[in-house]
This record gives sequence, structure tokens and C-alpha cells, in this order.
Amino acid sequence: MATSAPLASLGQVERELAYYRRECNDLGARLLRLQEEQSQAFREARRSRTVAKLIREAYRLADMHMTAEEIGAALLEVVVENALCDGAALLQQDAVEAGCFHVVHAIGQVAAPTVRLTMPPGFFFTTARSVLEPQAYALTSILGLPYILWAHDRSTGHALILGNRSESNVSRPYEPGDQELIEGALSVYIDVLLRKQAETELRAAKATAERASEARARFLATLTHELRTPLTAIIGFSEMMLPGSHYQLTQGDVGRYAGHIQDGGRHLLALIDGILDYSSLEQALPRLSPQWLPAEAVLAETVSLVAGLAQTREVAVEILPTEQPVAVFVDPLRFRQVLQNLLGNAVKFAPAGSLVEVAVAREACGGAVFSVRDHGIGMQLEDIPRALEPFQQLDSGLARKAGGVGLGLPIAKGLVEAHGGSLSLESAPGEGTTARVMLPAERVREQARR
Repeated sequence: MATSAPLASLGQVERELAYYRRECNDLGARLLRLQEEQSQAFREARRSRTVAKLIREAYRLADMHMTAEEIGAALLEVVVENALCDGAALLQQDAVEAGCFHVVHAIGQVAAPTVRLTMPPGFFFTTARSVLEPQAYALTSILGLPYILWAHDRSTGHALILGNRSESNVSRPYEPGDQELIEGALSVYIDVLLRKQAETELRAAKATAERASEARARFLATLTHELRTPLTAIIGFSEMMLPGSHYQLTQGDVGRYAGHIQDGGRHLLALIDGILDYSSLEQALPRLSPQWLPAEAVLAETVSLVAGLAQTREVAVEILPTEQPVAVFVDPLRFRQVLQNLLGNAVKFAPAGSLVEVAVAREACGGAVFSVRDHGIGMQLEDIPRALEPFQQLDSGLARKAGGVGLGLPIAKGLVEAHGGSLSLESAPGEGTTARVMLPAERVREQARR
């Protein structure tokens, strides 16, 4: 009986120790859970602060004078600074090739500027415990870093990826809760990018509207003068020819005045035809009826159309010989109008006694070039783009002398582009101007010599 008492006391102590051990373990578990909850709350608060700071910094950048292309690099720097990562990149999905992404901005080394994903995920991350799969290999290959955080916006095709070299250089590994951070950063970037693109489009629209307003003002001023001169002549000479006029006109005077009235009417008709031609080009491309024509015959017919104007202005027009005759697939009426406008301009601005040269030559690429060269006053290099705009007259005094509303070159340019070609000008002050009409190879073929 004396022996059983110590044994009972020892059993009681063991039971008490087991109880306190359980209590201690429970307390430790509760402490760990509390620490984890505090850590989780801290991480969520930190993510929220990071997203809030990203939004604040992004819209500060949006208010700065930056283009849509520049905003991406600046915003990426803000993301890297706040997310504490070793590398980051913004990507854009290819509009043609499905699943192909191109890096457009990056901080740090980029191992693969282009990556192909069969099914790009909306959100993805890797940790030391992540199961490696083909998708993970493709994403980690972008920055060449093993621990990445990825977000993709399917509606716009933009993507953002953050990367770290190891889990030890951050306070914790990536986790599902980081979806808020990465998607928030990507959403801010897309929002600011769209805003900048809208600003750019608005500025371009404003500049276009201002140019249109200036063009309209120039057009009205030029057209007023061009209409006033022939109308004044028509009204004046017709009043002199009316029955009962106090002017004593001879038969020769009547014939001469009738000729002036006819010239004024033709000038007005030419102005109206030019305006109608240009307005039709502005609304839609002209309907072409192309056919194969000998290039030399096209030149000869065009030269014959301006022969009267050339003779009046005492300007000679010469067709240079062609080494290899070619045929061109063009609309006869519209393409002759192109050459007639160019040749008419050359004759109008060439000094009396000078020579205007026209030629056609085969290019090495298979195309053909029609050239019209005069030896007039020429233009400054910076004035050439203006000469191709409607209602532009570079020298008001000379333009008033030559006449016209400045539509010849724009009409020619529009008709050449409708044929798939291009119009270019080369000029220098005092050396004259050369206009070149280039047709693509598919509209040119060899022509047998007659």
C-alpha cells in the first residue's frame, strides 16, 4: 500500500504534464495562426498600398507630356520600384499570329523578346513548390527568372510579368493573393495607355481640322480671285457688245472680244472641272478602266494636248527617246489626265524659250517611270510637300500670273495612287523641277518595237 501512493502521484504528474503540453501546443498553434493572419493582413495591406501608389503615380504620369509609347517604360519603373522585383516586362499580343507575345518595354535583362503561348493564362505565378509545366517554362523564359508573376488582359492583348531570381530576396514567395497586385498594375497601364492614345488622336484630329480650315480659307481666297478675273472680262466685253452700247465697235473688235469671252468661259470650266475632280478623289477612289497602252503613244497624245499652251508661252516640249519600249496597264483617260496636269504645270512655269522634257524608262525592279522636267524657277526643298497639298500656291505673284487654284498636282497624285503608283517631285531654286510618276511592275510589260 505504501508503494502504490508514489505511483499514483507519479501518474498524476504525468497527466498534468500531458495536459500542459497539449495546452502549450494549442497555444503555440494559435500563436502561429495569429502570426499568419497578421502576416496575411500585412501582405494584403501592403498590396493595397502598392496598388494605390501605382494608381497615383500612373495618373501623375498621365498628366505629363508623354506619348503613348513613352508611358509604358515610365510606368514599368514605378511597378518595379513598388513591387520590389528583379525584372519586369510589358508585352503585347500579336494581332496576326495567335498566341505570340512581343516585349514592348522591359526593366532588367530580357531573355526572350518573343514568346508563344498556346493558351495564355489570365493569371499565373511560380514558387519553389510549383509543379513545372510547359506553360511555366514558356513564361519564365521571358525574363530568364524562375519566380514570376504574370497577368494577361484578353480584351486588349496586353500582358505584364514580374520576376525574381530567388524567393530569398523578397519577404515571401508569390501567392494567389498577388493577383490583385499584378492585375491592378496591368489595368492601370492599359487605362493610362488608352487615355494617351485618345489624347494623341484628339491632337491629330485637331491638327487635321485646323489644316482643313486653313485649306478652306485658302481655297475661298484663291477661288474668289480666279472667278473674279474671267467673270469681269466676260461681263465687261459682253456689255460692250450689247445692242445699244455707246461703244463704237468694229467687226474686228467684236470678234476679238468674243474670243476673250470664250477664253474666260473655258477658264471657268477648267476651274470647275478641277474642283469636281478633286472632290471625287476625296470621296472615293476613282473607278478605273485600265487597258494595255504603249507608253510612247500615251506621251505623244499628252504632248499634243498641251501643244497650244506651249506654243502660246513659247516653250518647246521634247519627248526623249526610249531604250526599251514598254506598255502600261492604265486607265487611258485618267492617266493622260495625270501627265497632262504635270506637263501643263511645267509649261506654265517654264520661262519663254526654254525646253520641257518628257520621257518614260523601265526600272530595274520591273516598273516604269514617267518623267516631266522643266527648267523654270524651281522650288525650295521644304516647299515640295506643300506643292502636293490642295489649294497651295507657293509664290503668290507667279501663281496669279499663271492662274489656277492649286489642284493640278493633288489630282495627279490621287490618280497615280489609284493606279498603285506614286508621284514624287525633285526641284531646286533656279534649276527647274522634275516630276516622276512611278508605276509598279505588275502594270508594266515590254512592248515590241514597231
